[in-house]
Amino acid sequence: MDFTYDDEQRALRSAVREMATRLAPETTGDVPVGPQTVDPKAWQTLAEMGLLGLPIAEDAGGMGASAVEVAIAASELGSARSTLPYADALTANVILATAGHELLEGAVDGSALVLTAFGEPGAAWDPDNPQATGRKDGDGYVLSGHKLGATDLTGVAAVVTTAHCPDEGCTCVFLVENPTVEGTSLRLDGPATRLGDLDLLHRGLNIGLVTLGAEALGAMESALSMTVDYLKTRKQFGVPLATFQTLTQRAADMYTSVELARSTVLFAAMEIAHDPRDRATTSRLKAFVGRTGRHVGQEAIQLHGGIGMTAEYAVGHYTSRLTAIEHTFGDTRYHLARLAAALGDHEMVDVVS
Repeated sequence: MDFTYDDEQRALRSAVREMATRLAPETTGDVPVGPQTVDPKAWQTLAEMGLLGLPIAEDAGGMGASAVEVAIAASELGSARSTLPYADALTANVILATAGHELLEGAVDGSALVLTAFGEPGAAWDPDNPQATGRKDGDGYVLSGHKLGATDLTGVAAVVTTAHCPDEGCTCVFLVENPTVEGTSLRLDGPATRLGDLDLLHRGLNIGLVTLGAEALGAMESALSMTVDYLKTRKQFGVPLATFQTLTQRAADMYTSVELARSTVLFAAMEIAHDPRDRATTSRLKAFVGRTGRHVGQEAIQLHGGIGMTAEYAVGHYTSRLTAIEHTFGDTRYHLARLAAALGDHEMVDVVS
């Protein structure tokens, strides 16, 4: 399988890298943690580059690119420590595009912020089986319940969410415009537009998971680069830390993890470009990136020593971002459980014979 980028993909990577570098957050003083409100100027910059419509068909107002190009752009955002909800927005935009909703134009050009809220308070991540409900009301639906977003929902024009429809006996995807939000919380107490069913949800989440995996890859690459540079320049007992074999072996293990993650992300992007419904591939991606991200982040901090724990040093921020990504759209344990539940769908292989 050829993972080599063509000229257009390399140009995209270069352009996003330059933009992401300008938008990189500061690492001095009191650095905020947790879900942050979306910076309107930075968000508009993403929109002007066409990133919010990257996987959307051209006739729908997008760029007509594939999941591979999404991964290229997302990895540069991850390398620049971006905390913008890019994966969340792409998930919502793909759902809007597939459903053919008119709000897609504003979501792509940045004039309307549309995010998702698939989680629920006090419940494990399970978007297929929500506790919130939706009931038919004339030509529309009325939702009730509470949902949680993956990021701060302040300032959103609309939220894509899910609810169980007892009258139809299925889970449906809805668009709630002018929602009632507080931080990451969404209160459902009014009308909503039905967009589709679980197939639509899975299409959106798959592109979101590829985006998250690529952001994690970018963060891991930068954390590794910082660590290697530190080992080469920081001296102990009069010699560089890279002189000590145990430390270089640990850095080599980090490099192996990053390279395996790179192959996994690119393979998953190519598979989703071919089959947008392939949930098994994105679960494998999320489980693997969650594990390798934890390894790379923790090793980066430990090999830096005390400075790796300071707010003024970026390596800790990469680890923080990797941790946040690992818990977004289902953590490692959730995706491993999904994969384990599907083992019965495969034939048994007799390795002895």
